[in-house]
Amino acid sequence: MKLSDHVDHIREVIYRAFDKQFARLGIGKNRRMEIDKLPAELHAKRQKLEDLLHSHIDETGSYEEGREKALDEFTFTLFNRIAAIKVMEAHNLMPPIITKQSEHGDRSFGHKAWLEEHPAMRSEELEGIREYIKYAFDTLSQELPFYDRNYPYSLLPYVIELNEIIDAFNTVENDPQVEDNIWQSDDILGWLYESYNNAKKQAFKESKAKTEYDKVSLQSQVYTPRWVVQFLVENSLGKLYLEMYPDSEIKKNHKIANAPKKIVRERKPLHEVKLIDPAAGSGNFLLYAFDLFYECYIDQIENYGADYEEDEIPKLIIENNLHGIDLDDRAIQLAQLGLFIKAKRKRRNVGNLHFNVVSSDFYLPEYEEVSYIFEDDKKLDSQQKQLIANIWDDLKFAYKFGSLIRIEEKIKVQVEALYDKKQGKGVDLFTATDIQEYKTFEKEFFANLEKAVLKYAKKEGNSFMVCKTQD
Repeated sequence: MKLSDHVDHIREVIYRAFDKQFARLGIGKNRRMEIDKLPAELHAKRQKLEDLLHSHIDETGSYEEGREKALDEFTFTLFNRIAAIKVMEAHNLMPPIITKQSEHGDRSFGHKAWLEEHPAMRSEELEGIREYIKYAFDTLSQELPFYDRNYPYSLLPYVIELNEIIDAFNTVENDPQVEDNIWQSDDILGWLYESYNNAKKQAFKESKAKTEYDKVSLQSQVYTPRWVVQFLVENSLGKLYLEMYPDSEIKKNHKIANAPKKIVRERKPLHEVKLIDPAAGSGNFLLYAFDLFYECYIDQIENYGADYEEDEIPKLIIENNLHGIDLDDRAIQLAQLGLFIKAKRKRRNVGNLHFNVVSSDFYLPEYEEVSYIFEDDKKLDSQQKQLIANIWDDLKFAYKFGSLIRIEEKIKVQVEALYDKKQGKGVDLFTATDIQEYKTFEKEFFANLEKAVLKYAKKEGNSFMVCKTQD
């Protein structure tokens, strides 16, 4: 089979497994069983699903569509988690968790080692493989929150189905029709994502339905070829770097058009150089930029006396240099995973990383529900209150417009207009007091914005929102 055929098969196997689990938990295709009719040991799991389902029903408008959306999210999350492990295994970043080998009794090395520590599990179904995968995910969660058991879509299928899913992943590299060392490819996660969406894209195309906001990411998804990514990053980031350091050796390894021969840009510390992809997708540009930034940091250390520690470079790049946003939350998951793997390949112990690559796929309540956070005990006039309300209303549509919403610009323009109206003078005549008042207003606004979004997420029991807003 082709890689895309394997992806289709794996997706279907995972979907069926969760569909079966939903039904057992009383969440059927057309109706829900009351929770008190279920065995007590299933109540906690059912309640977790209820919270997510409630959110998706609000979003989609119906129980059936909300259930389908939840199933889809669980399916993709598990697909993503296992695919990322396969990539990390291929790069020898961890002992095999998923890949089974005959020399280990048709188990993974990790499963075999775990059984030696937990011999009682040998008598459990499939030697406790489901409990072992939980353990493995818990271990990974220490560095990557995506594997945390409190992540919204962290449910695992039942043991037989889980083992079937693992075997389906392991079949990929043994298929002669699939490229050798497929899991070692830098952009494999992006290719998997494109294949994952092919069936839905085709179905939507055949339906001839109008492209609404929630189908934009599906219809606009284009996998950018490696050579295009390389050319654009080298001739933006690479050229900017050479404008500050024209004698740098990096020009020998990259094709940079009209490379400057003298300094034409004021130099700044490398950790202050920011690259942003406003439609990041699965992170192709960011992944290549990571490599180029890494070369630049080494160049700074070796040739310009910069005070950076080589071990800290991966963290510096991810937390300072790389930024991105996308309407598609799933693509952002992949971008973060890809960057994590890049960092891990440079330094095994990267610790907890704060990513500035985020999704705008979230929903907010009416401003009245959070207005007290912005207005209580604040000396705001009616125009300033209206400004905050207007910006909040814009943010409510972030799930539709993503990076097209420019909060800082709107604040600046509207605050300047307020001062112009209030003081009867043009914006070019701002006094030092005016400027300081604007900066204070802006600082307080963003602090209160974060507080309001987090408070709403926690109040609604929306763990998905909490997870996103902490990025």
